[in-house]
Amino acid sequence: MDVCLVNMPIAAVQRPSLALGLLSAVLERDGISTKVLYPDLWFAEYFGLRLYRQLYQSRPDDLLTEWLFAGTAFPDFEPDHDHFFERLFARNPGLGRSILYREEGPEAFKATMLEGREKASDFIDWVVREVLAFAPRIVGCTSMFQQHVAALALLRRLRESDPSVATMMGGPNCETTMGKTTHQTFPWVDFLVSGEADSFIAPLCREILDRGREADPGHLSDGIFTPAHRETGYPFSAHSIDGLPRATSSSLEGLPPPDYDDYFEELSGSLLKNWITPNLLIEASRGCWWGEKHHCTFCGLNGEGMVYRSKSADQVHGEIDTLVKKYKITNIEAVDNILRTDYFTTLLPKLEDSPEDYLFFFETKSNLKRAQIQQLWRSGARYIQPGIESLDSRVLKLMRKGAQAWQNVQLLKDCRQNGIWVFWSMIVGFPGEEDEWYAKMAEIIPLLTHLQPGGFIGLRYDRFSPYVNDPGAFGLELTPSELYPYVYPLSEEEIANQAYFFIEKDKPSLFTTLTQTPILGRPGIKAARDAFRKWRRTWPEAELCSREVDGEIQLRDTRPCANRLIHRLSGTDRLVLEACDTAPTQAKLLQTLAKDATPEDITEALARLIDNKFILKLDGRLVSLVLDEPMESLPSEKLLPFGAVIPPQSIPQKDDEDEDQSRKVA
Repeated sequence: MDVCLVNMPIAAVQRPSLALGLLSAVLERDGISTKVLYPDLWFAEYFGLRLYRQLYQSRPDDLLTEWLFAGTAFPDFEPDHDHFFERLFARNPGLGRSILYREEGPEAFKATMLEGREKASDFIDWVVREVLAFAPRIVGCTSMFQQHVAALALLRRLRESDPSVATMMGGPNCETTMGKTTHQTFPWVDFLVSGEADSFIAPLCREILDRGREADPGHLSDGIFTPAHRETGYPFSAHSIDGLPRATSSSLEGLPPPDYDDYFEELSGSLLKNWITPNLLIEASRGCWWGEKHHCTFCGLNGEGMVYRSKSADQVHGEIDTLVKKYKITNIEAVDNILRTDYFTTLLPKLEDSPEDYLFFFETKSNLKRAQIQQLWRSGARYIQPGIESLDSRVLKLMRKGAQAWQNVQLLKDCRQNGIWVFWSMIVGFPGEEDEWYAKMAEIIPLLTHLQPGGFIGLRYDRFSPYVNDPGAFGLELTPSELYPYVYPLSEEEIANQAYFFIEKDKPSLFTTLTQTPILGRPGIKAARDAFRKWRRTWPEAELCSREVDGEIQLRDTRPCANRLIHRLSGTDRLVLEACDTAPTQAKLLQTLAKDATPEDITEALARLIDNKFILKLDGRLVSLVLDEPMESLPSEKLLPFGAVIPPQSIPQKDDEDEDQSRKVA
């Protein structure tokens, strides 16, 4: 085998790696024999589903998987494990609700993790043997979130076992400064790709196959760090925030569909195959057309690859058709950060006309029109993540979201009306926000309990976000998460260059303080959080819906805030309620109904509807909260396009009321 590409733990075992599937397809197309291996799946078999689920469902900034493999990657490094867990539990009390902690308590939790750390060495040895059985000349690992140290551990043991094998890393954890630090500090990594490799992976591998570690950097594209760079110095890029290059594919046209054959072959022989329902990943675009112009202050997901590039609707439709026919799976998750606007009139109608019974997930903006939501439903897109993130326009402005709170409420209403499941979270703790804003949110949340709730989480500072790129502009002083020194044997400066997660210096993280009651000095946030918790407990039993009865509108209101159960509306009250279905301004409402009622009658009717909490006045808009019967049923929470890992019955499940709903699709 020329090349082995490896997906290390911890990753979602219910889906193939899109990155490695795409690189494999490109390499095979260009005549380079390639095998994709899935030790993330082997990990779940080797350690068991209980530990796998604990690590996979943990917050990525807990660094638990990184810590677990650190003893194998850095055998001479022995940090204070007791202090690691002390700090871990202190900064994330939510671990107390996790599977292992809840069943076993903190000491047993620590013992289980320490046992896993000891077993990690044997696991890596096993993976090395499996990899070398293919006699590869190049072994490359992808690294995203908590895969970095496991990948380093594998490549180090490979170097010790067979020095002839050239090693390579790439992925989000390898971009620019993080990639340079990894490459410069860990010499068993021969080649490292900063950025997107699909446009040059074949020439890169041919150069390595021909010349090994002596590959000439002059023959290679920007964004590739080679052994020679450790001696001559790393290339400079004037287009990068940190002065290091990032490779970017200028076009996605012409890329082949990803090759997932190796994943499904692996899954078919897995001990866990009866517990895993797989899904497919597709990629229609890269970057973010909104973020390209208005980078959301907290978002670091695209690294420095924010420039938006997309495939034609015909190309995306053809790829979906090819993958579905090949793998007989119709649960499909789009990895795009944002759905291209014209796909509503180009791609989605093609999917609607397909004979396949698709089940899609897309990420979108929150200012969708009702017709766009209906088109999503008809196309099989029953799940979306629209980036709501707040119910106050002042907070949204701090985020640079390009949406207002009334649009977010309108979206929740239209999605519930049309049977679209919404993944979203309220993020709190933005620099410059005022606690009073959350007190105002706490007042309106009880009106929304018939709509779908989200999570409630504190702001996190991620690398490549504007907050981390230019903290001084926001009055911030940031430092890497305090857990990194327990994972990497690096200096403070090196950790600052390697880290992805940052915290405010000398300040407690809101991730921590949100789990404490009361939240010191933040009564508004506490009130909003309490209101969110009640919302999650009330939904989906709460109703606010209307139907036609004998020429009147009959409203049924079972929200806890309801004035009474049944209301009947006619005349001007009915006209006003129906006119507010699309959230007009008051001036627009008066104009629309000018021929049907006097301004005084309209104003009085509006006041009655607001008093009964049927209409929410927000951002100068009049948002009707009433749903119309019949509504499309929401899809089952168990029937998700993300695939699933069904645990043994002995593993209890419990949602964290503060969990990040958007992480469910990460």
